[in-house]
Amino acid sequence: MNKVILKNLALSGLIIGSIFGVLGAIPYVGGFALFSILFLVAPVVMLLLIMAGKLDLTTPKDSIINGALIGFFSNITFSFAYSIVVALLHLTIKFTTNYVLTAMIINSPIWLLILIVLFIGVLTATTNAFTGFLTYYIINLIRDIYEKKHVDEEG
Repeated sequence: MNKVILKNLALSGLIIGSIFGVLGAIPYVGGFALFSILFLVAPVVMLLLIMAGKLDLTTPKDSIINGALIGFFSNITFSFAYSIVVALLHLTIKFTTNYVLTAMIINSPIWLLILIVLFIGVLTATTNAFTGFLTYYIINLIRDIYEKKHVDEEG
């Protein structure tokens, strides 16, 4: 895999993960942010990079690997940003959006938090690998329909 593509995937995943991590602490928006991290990050990042001309999906294997990398990186920064925001909200103004998560973040040992984040990172990588795989096939389906339509108009 090209190092430039890997850097673009990682950077995009890190930026989107941190944005959703901050938004995750907002009531009712947190559920959408978590759903987005679990399922929608890989297709969005892949489509943005394809439109910018920085990514080309040539095989299903590429789309699966790219989706997994995006999902893992975005989960790591989501968890880090969410933990910081929740801890700051709890320590400064005693506000919590989810009491169990806040208590776990504040009171658990750091090794346990890292283990949980890595476990959820693997889960997020798996779901985003699948949605990246679907993105590859949907892009090829749209490309085939577009080519077939334009061949019919010319011929």
